Amino acid sequence: MLISHVTTAFRVFKQHKLYSLLNVLGLSIGLAAALLVALFAEYELSFDEMQPDHQQVYRLHVDVKVPGLEEIPLTVVSIAQTVSLRSDVSDLLVLADVVDSDLFTDHIKVAGQVFKLRNVYGTSANLRDFIHLDVMAGNLEQALSEPNQIALSDSEATRLFGSASKAFEQTLLMGEQSITVGAVFDDLPDNSHFLFHALVSVDFTEHNDISSYVYLKTQQGADLKDIEKQLASRLIEKYQLKNSQLEYRLVPMREVYFKAHSPFEFKPGGSDFLVNLSLILSGLLLAIAAANYINIAVSQLLYRSKEIAMRKTLGASKQQLILQFLLEALLMVTLATVLALCWVEMLLPSFSGFANRPLQLVWGWSQLVAVLGVVFLLAFISGAYPAFCVARAPLKSLLAGQLQTGQVVRKGLLVFQAAMAMALIVCTMVSLQQLTFLQNLSLGYDATDRIVIHDLSSKQLMEKEHAILNEIRALPGVVQITTTDTDLTDSILESFYFRWPNGYEESELPPTIGTGFHAVETLGLTLLAGRDFSPQFQSDWLHSPNEHAGAQQGEDNPQAMAILVTEQMAKRAGYDNVDEVVGLQVQGLYRNINATIVGVVKDIKVGSAKDDWLPVSFSAGYSSQSTVRLVIRTEQANFPQLFNQLRQLLKQFNLTADPQFSLMQQDLAKVYRVEHDLFVLIRNFSVLAMFLSCLGLFGLAAFAAKRQQKQLAIRKVLGATRLSLVNLLAREFLIMVFAAAVIALPLAYWLMDNWLQGFNDRIEQAIWVYGAAALVVALFTWLTVASLAFKAASTRPSLTLRYE
Repeated sequence: MLISHVTTAFRVFKQHKLYSLLNVLGLSIGLAAALLVALFAEYELSFDEMQPDHQQVYRLHVDVKVPGLEEIPLTVVSIAQTVSLRSDVSDLLVLADVVDSDLFTDHIKVAGQVFKLRNVYGTSANLRDFIHLDVMAGNLEQALSEPNQIALSDSEATRLFGSASKAFEQTLLMGEQSITVGAVFDDLPDNSHFLFHALVSVDFTEHNDISSYVYLKTQQGADLKDIEKQLASRLIEKYQLKNSQLEYRLVPMREVYFKAHSPFEFKPGGSDFLVNLSLILSGLLLAIAAANYINIAVSQLLYRSKEIAMRKTLGASKQQLILQFLLEALLMVTLATVLALCWVEMLLPSFSGFANRPLQLVWGWSQLVAVLGVVFLLAFISGAYPAFCVARAPLKSLLAGQLQTGQVVRKGLLVFQAAMAMALIVCTMVSLQQLTFLQNLSLGYDATDRIVIHDLSSKQLMEKEHAILNEIRALPGVVQITTTDTDLTDSILESFYFRWPNGYEESELPPTIGTGFHAVETLGLTLLAGRDFSPQFQSDWLHSPNEHAGAQQGEDNPQAMAILVTEQMAKRAGYDNVDEVVGLQVQGLYRNINATIVGVVKDIKVGSAKDDWLPVSFSAGYSSQSTVRLVIRTEQANFPQLFNQLRQLLKQFNLTADPQFSLMQQDLAKVYRVEHDLFVLIRNFSVLAMFLSCLGLFGLAAFAAKRQQKQLAIRKVLGATRLSLVNLLAREFLIMVFAAAVIALPLAYWLMDNWLQGFNDRIEQAIWVYGAAALVVALFTWLTVASLAFKAASTRPSLTLRYE
C-alpha cells in the first residue's frame, strides 16, 4: 500500500511539473535560510559552553546607574572576597587588568625590540577550574603560582618568538625586570567571552584593591539575591556611600557574551535581539513557503477532483486519502531539503563572512534528528490542510468539478504573505534611513582621513610632547598629529570633577579626554571661543608651576594645565556666553590640579548614537590610562607608503615594533555593526519573502487564469481588451494586497517606532515609506498576475471555447 502511495505521488509530480517545481523551489529557499540562521544561532548560543561547571559560575557586575555607562563588569577584589567564605560559594576567580593597576607594564623588550603584550591579565593558579585551557608547553599552574613568570597564548608566543616551542623558557624584559615564559597555552576559542594572550601571577591577598573581573562558582541552590545584597552592603560600607544607586548583579557565565556592551569588556559582545530576530524571520520564511505549498495544493484539488472522486468511489477511506496527501507533502519537503542543503553548502562561506563568524555545517546525531524533525513537521503543516480538505469533500462536488473548499484559507494565506513582505520592506527602508542618518550625523569631530595608532605607552607620550610627533608631521600627506587616551568611536574611560569660580560642581560623572597639542586641529573639533592647545604655550601641558623653584607638589603647590570644555559643560556650569568661560580657572576636586580654560568647542558625541551627548573636557598632557593612541590627520596621503614610514619611525624611537593601525572612519562604522547587520538581515529576508510570495502568487494566478479561461474567451468575443481582462483577474489579488496593507503597516510602524526609541538621535518616520512599501507589493502582484493573465487573454477564443 505504501509503495502504491509513493508511486502515485511521483506520478502527480510528473503530471504537474510547474507546480511541483514552484513548491520545491519555495520550500528549499525557506529551509536554506532557516538552516543558515540556525547555524548562526547555534554558534551564538554556544558561547562558553566548553567551560567547566559553567552552569554554576557567575560574574560580578556593578550597575552604577550613571548616564553614558553600562553595567560595569569590574569589582574591587577585597569586596568580592567578603563572600568567598560563604558555604554556598565554592571558589572565586580573579582576572585583573594589571597594566592599569601599575603592577606590570605591557610594553616589553624581546631581543632588543619593543613590543606591546596583547591583553595581559593577572590571575591565580585556579584559572583552569573556571576556564578550559589546553597547555602546549610548560606548567600553567606553576607559572601562575610563582613570581617573574608569564604564560603566553600560542599566537602571542609565535608573534614574539616565532613559535610556541621556541617561546617556552625564554626571557623577556618587562621594564627593568626579567620575566621567564613558564607556559604556553592554546588560543581561546572564538565562542568565548574571554580574551587574553598573556597571564601573570598576582597575590590578591596583598593587591586586593584592584578593580577586576571576578567570577564566583556557587553551590547548587545558592541564594544569589543574598550574595548580591552582601556585596552591595560591603561596597557602601567600604566607600562610605550614602543613598547609593550602586547595585551588584550576578550574571551567569553563559549570558555574559550577550551582556558585554561595556567599554571595559574583554571583547565586544553579541546581540540576543539579532539572534531572536533572525530566528523569527527564518520562521516566517518557512511559514510563507508552507503557505505557498498549501495554496498551490488546495488549488490543484480542482484538477485532481475526478481522480479523488474515483478513489472514493472505489472504496478509498478518509485515512488512505489523508495518508496519500501527507506522503506527497513529505516527498516534496524531502526533495526541498536536499536542494536546501545544496544551497547551504554553496552559500555558507559568504554567509560566514557576512556574519563574521566561523560557521560550519557539522553533522552529528543531534543535527540529523533536528533536520528530520523539521522535515516531518513542515510536511505535516504543509500537507495536513489539503489532506483534510480532500477527506471531507462531498463526492458530488468532486465529480462535478465544483469544489469550493479552501477559498477562504487561500485568500487568508495570500494576505499573510503580502503582509509579511510589506512589513519587511518597511523595516528595511526605515533601518536604512536610520543607518544613513547615523553615518552622516555630525558628531562634533571629523573621522575622515584620520589614522589611529593604538596601544602606545602613556608614560612615554604623555610626559611631554614626544620628538616622534615632529618627525611624523614632516611626512608627506600628514597635516597634523596629536596624542589622545580616548577612542572617540568607543567610550571615555576617564573623569575629572571640577569646582568652577561660581561655585558649581558636577553632580554626575564628568568625562575628560587626555590629549596633546593641536587637539582641535587634528580631531576636527569646532572651536566656538578661545584657542587650541599649542606648543607656543608650554604651560598648557600638565606641569608644576613652581617645579623650577624646587617646591614639592602638595596642597599648597597644585599642578596646573590647560583644558578645553564643550559648550554643554559651560552651560551646565551656568555660563550661557561661551566667551565668558575662556580664561577661567577651575579647581580639581579629587586631584590637586588647577586647570585654565583656554577654549570652548562644540559638543561631541563619543561612541554610539544610542548614547547621550555628555559634557566633556579635554586635558592637555593629562592621562591616568596606561596606553594612549596617536591620531594623524592626513590629506591625499598614500596610506601603504605612510604606514611603512610610520612603522620605521615607531621602531626607531623604541615605541613599538608591532604597531596597530586603523582608520577612524572604519572604527566609527564598527560602532553601528549591529544596526548594519540588522539592516542587511531584514533586507535579505525582505527579498526572499517577496520572491516566495511571488512564487505562491504565480501558482494561484495560473490556477485563476485556468479556471476562468472560458469566461475570458467570452468576454474577448464580446469586445473586451486584453488590458481589461488582465485587470479583471488582478482585481481580486489587489484587494487582498489592500487587506494586507491594513494589517501590516500599523504593525510595522509600531515595531519600528519601538526600535527607534533606543536611539537618542533618530529619524522621524516618513509616511511615504509605508505608501511605497504597499505600492511595491501591489506592483509585483499586478505584474505577476498580468504575466499569466495576458497569456490567457491572448489565446484565441476558438481554442478555449471548443469542447473537443
